[in-house]
Amino acid sequence: MGPTTRAYVSDQSPQKSVGFFAGLWWASFILGRTIGPLLGTFIAQFWSFQYSFYGSALLSCATVVLILVSFPKGARRERTSVNIVSGLRSVLNVRSMGFLFMSALFAFMGVALIRSFLPLYASEEVKMSTFEVGVLISATSASQLIAMPALGWTSDRFGRKRMVLLGFVSASLAFLLFLFVGTSSQLLIVSVVVSVALSASSLLLLAVIPDVASESVYGKVVGVYGSFEDMGLILGPVVFGLIWSAYSPILIFVAGSITQVVGALFLLGVGRKRYRGG
Repeated sequence: MGPTTRAYVSDQSPQKSVGFFAGLWWASFILGRTIGPLLGTFIAQFWSFQYSFYGSALLSCATVVLILVSFPKGARRERTSVNIVSGLRSVLNVRSMGFLFMSALFAFMGVALIRSFLPLYASEEVKMSTFEVGVLISATSASQLIAMPALGWTSDRFGRKRMVLLGFVSASLAFLLFLFVGTSSQLLIVSVVVSVALSASSLLLLAVIPDVASESVYGKVVGVYGSFEDMGLILGPVVFGLIWSAYSPILIFVAGSITQVVGALFLLGVGRKRYRGG
């Protein structure tokens, strides 16, 4: 749903306002992630987890009806033959692009850690109730909703790459704060701090692409970039799950800190020369 809805927003937006409407899309996305955990855990705690999934299914059906009834059709595009393998190879052969993609992979490993294991850690290690876990997850999303406009404004004025690097460093240090968490309120504060830092390193990283890729190859680069985001979301739960089960739950946050350091190192290798295809 993510890539297709973002492409749809781009198609339907006025050319001079794509950034504005893309920002609204992100705000809507994060707002849903803020409300969802509260609603889902409320239902789970007072009825059962099974009913949370039923509610999610109903919302999905309502969304389908909304799309079919109210959304205008996207513009018809001429079909062209594209060699995906050669296109992928041409992008990955550019050293600066490779560094950017690897940076995305490690950034989203950190995102996967918060999405996958923070609820589990809060429930099993800090002994928070089901609804308290929902409040925790919603608070992390709400903090991103509040912080993103400020982060975007700052990155436009002081440099996107510089802001993303600051996000990596901040996220790395913030992950280590989990080592000192002992109460639910402390976990809430640290989780919000980490989520805001991850917003700078992961969500703003996408904004670096126009600085390193020309407009003619932007779509191809974004496509490959998205694949590395997904790889981070796939690898993260596996790696951190192994660390949790083989060593200790608290060590996953140390590992998360390391992923952000590695992501920052890869980003340092991203040059200013724009990729123009080939």
